[in-house]
Amino acid sequence: MSSMTVSIDAAERDLKNLVDQLHLGETVTLLGAEGSPVALLVSLKSDPAKGKVAADWLKGWEELAKQVGRAWKGDKSAVEVVSEMRR
Repeated sequence: MSSMTVSIDAAERDLKNLVDQLHLGETVTLLGAEGSPVALLVSLKSDPAKGKVAADWLKGWEELAKQVGRAWKGDKSAVEVVSEMRR
């Protein structure tokens, strides 16, 4: 994550561009006329590319789980085996 510091006047002149540059969780500290922080702008927009990567990742794991389930030959489920191994 990154953060920027901008005067309120500069943010007011170019707010749309400033917000467009931010990614989820990134911040802009807004400075008042005297140069001290007066507000914090936090981006809540998500990155669509990251959402697709996460969805693809989850889909891959779900397919793998189905393949393991179809090939499983034991009397106990994989969850039971792993639980016993952790004891």
